[in-house]
Amino acid sequence: MTDNFLYFSKDVAKTLGLSEAVVLETIKKGVNSQNNQFIELRWILNETIFWNKKEVLTLLSKLQLKGLIIFDKDTKRITLVSSKRKIENSDSGRKAFEERKESFIEKNWEPNAALIDQANEYGISKSFVLSLVDEFIHLHREKSDTSHSWGIEFLRFVIKKWRKQEISDFKKLKRKAIDQSWQPDKEAIEILSKAGVNEEFIKEEIPEFILYWSEKGEESDTWNSKFIAQVRRQWAKTQHLIDNSELPEPISPNWKPSQDFYEVLALTEIDKAFANSVLSEFILYWRETGQAHNSWNSKFIQHVKYQWQKQEGFNQSQSLNDIDQRVKSTWEIKPKEKNPVNEVSSKEEI
Repeated sequence: MTDNFLYFSKDVAKTLGLSEAVVLETIKKGVNSQNNQFIELRWILNETIFWNKKEVLTLLSKLQLKGLIIFDKDTKRITLVSSKRKIENSDSGRKAFEERKESFIEKNWEPNAALIDQANEYGISKSFVLSLVDEFIHLHREKSDTSHSWGIEFLRFVIKKWRKQEISDFKKLKRKAIDQSWQPDKEAIEILSKAGVNEEFIKEEIPEFILYWSEKGEESDTWNSKFIAQVRRQWAKTQHLIDNSELPEPISPNWKPSQDFYEVLALTEIDKAFANSVLSEFILYWRETGQAHNSWNSKFIQHVKYQWQKQEGFNQSQSLNDIDQRVKSTWEIKPKEKNPVNEVSSKEEI
């Protein structure tokens, strides 16, 4: 630069932006030093070698939009807007910047080319800009608003709408239907484990969760959050069914579900009579396996739900393999579990 120093107030930099303030002050120095009403674009480019041409053009567009300069792209001349100077091409000047006086928005107001170019610098298409004109005019005419520059007001309005649209589009891209192979992530399992939910219980809930949301056909980007909420609800219901006995016990021949069981069953919309109809086979199976548990209520509700789903042809569009696999792990005799029935077998035989 011909002079290594530029002087401008911090208020100017705060209002316009530091880069815009530098360009504006450079233009002022050029106009004053050349004693002319305008300066050439090439002169500005030469004085601001720390920016490339595209960056300088962007800053000039911003200053023009703010009504501080007139940049004629055909002649590549830049003119300062000043009340003390007469601008030769007044028609071009009126189109390039908004009037500085406060005024109501006109019914047929429309953005000028400079404003559309400025919006394009933000990656906003011309069609998107023009699609918002009617809404913008209607909004401010209805409120009887006034402004020094409707161009600036409109650009802010467009940018705000564009950002909302981008966020909405991004969310839509992330939203998808649940996959049949979906699994909760490690964070979800960790949250549930810290809440005291049994890991086996978490795994057992996955197939039912997938089946439920597959049927609904809903799309989401928060499947893990939904799973956490569902497992917590189901776990709370199951815990309500756990007997007070601290030690696991084998099922007795005359075992009956508690009243709490039927209250939870009512939430599943399964008929009480149906539950009672499968009670005998449930007792028979567990007496034959000889396993002991401290919550026969929770085991029985799993059995009832399984039989109900099988009878109703639950989710006929896919096989019952998922349900069978889930219940198989519940009914499986696990080597680690104690088998108290063996200890009392001689008594039972008597």
